[in-house]
This record gives sequence, structure tokens and C-alpha cells, in this order.
Amino acid sequence: MTTPSRSAATAHACSDTAHDAPAGPRHEVPDEVPDARPWDPPPAPVITSAARPIGLCAAWSHHAAELALALGGDLQRWEETPTTAAMVGRGELARLRPGIFLPPDLLDSAVRRALAVGCALGEHLQPHHVIAGPTAAWVHLGGIPPAPLELLSPSHRGVLAGVVQRHARLAPGEIDTLGGAPVTTPRRTAVDLLRFSPEETARPLLRGLERAGLVEAEEVRAHLHRLHRHPGVQAARERLARILGSGVGPPSSAPRPLVRPHGRAGPVSSR
Repeated sequence: MTTPSRSAATAHACSDTAHDAPAGPRHEVPDEVPDARPWDPPPAPVITSAARPIGLCAAWSHHAAELALALGGDLQRWEETPTTAAMVGRGELARLRPGIFLPPDLLDSAVRRALAVGCALGEHLQPHHVIAGPTAAWVHLGGIPPAPLELLSPSHRGVLAGVVQRHARLAPGEIDTLGGAPVTTPRRTAVDLLRFSPEETARPLLRGLERAGLVEAEEVRAHLHRLHRHPGVQAARERLARILGSGVGPPSSAPRPLVRPHGRAGPVSSR
């Protein structure tokens, strides 16, 4: 492990704050089934005096904390300088948050990428944080970590450097648990990309999710059709038509079930 000689510079708070809806009530109606109970984050593990302190990702689950031990030990903190920017550009470091890096070869699985997000948040990680948006797409697909990181919270939003937090209520079926870390499912991720991300950001990620067999245009279009009363849905349907070539009218049939590609491991439950 490379030992940093300097502490990380204080990062400026992210100026771009994402919003679910224009001014008005801040609570979002669950997308899937109106009377479904929203997802409740698991309680943080209770560490007794006899238990070994486990630190990073413990806010999510004991399982996540156990898996994050080795990964957290490889976190590198460097000042943001032209030298570190050049190392990121050459693929020698992966920037997770301003001043916080990991060697890219440690981010070779969806579980590791999800846990890396929790490690990068450190003591700021909360049980209600759910990895979402472009960051969730990165967890599912790999590649270069997006900046800023994006989180959903059914509780409240806060201000963290290099992080966008959005308030939303999530149904249990909209969350995958990877190594004990909560991540929006590929379908929910696709819908959020269409509704809240710039088209130039959403386009390659949506096409990547489709090529990987994680989503299909028809199921995303059907999901958007059920959200017709939500802000930004019509624009999202038009954007879907441009990106994946799906029509903007009502779906002609029920969406096909999600089929994951052969050989890809399913969600790793923390229970």
C-alpha cells in the first residue's frame, strides 16, 4: 500500500444539489405500488465491549463492515494537485471523492465498488444512505467512478464534499443489497438517470445497462408510464426514446421480467 505523505485537502462542498421535484412537498410517493411500505434501512450494528471494532461501512451492516476491512485499509488520501490529477488520468488511481482514492484494480466487482463508496464516505455514512444515480450505474457496470457520488435518502439530506444527496422514498423492490451495501436496482437506476441526470451523462450509462442485460427499454418505459403524475416523467420518456429507441406512448404489454446475464452473481444479502 502506498503511504501518503500529505493529508487530504479540504474539499469544497458540491455546488450542484439534485432535486426530486420543484418547490412543494418534498416527500415522493413510492413508484411501484402506492400502498407499499417504504424501504426501511437496517439498524446500525451494536458493538459491545467484547466485539472487535470494525469501522468503515458499519452504518450499513456488520456484513458490509467485515467485507470493507481490507478495502478500507487501501484507501489513499492525497491532496488534489496536478500530479494526482495526472495519476487519475493515467488510470493509476481511482478518485472516489475529492482527496480520497483507491487503486483501480481493487474495484473489479460490483460488491467492491459498492463498499468503496461506503469507505469513501467514512464517518459520514448513515444507515439510510442508498447508492443511486450514476454512482449506482458505476457499481453495476464498472468503469471510472463518477463525480460527484450520488446517494438517495428516505430520511433527510445533508451536505458532503463530492456528494449529491437526493431525498426519495424507496420501495423494498427498488434496492439491491451488494455485500451489505444498499444500491438502487438497475431498473430504478435507469429511471433516476432519465429523470435527474443530464442526457450526456445518462446516455452511455443507460446503453451500458441495456447491453449488460440489466434493463430493457420496454420495462423502463412501462415503469415511467406508471409514474405519469411525477415531475419530469414526460421528459424522461422522450429522453428514453432518443437514447434506447423506445416509443413514448403507453406500453403495449406488461414489462418483461428482469433477466441478469449468465454468470453474473445476484445480490449478496447482508442477512
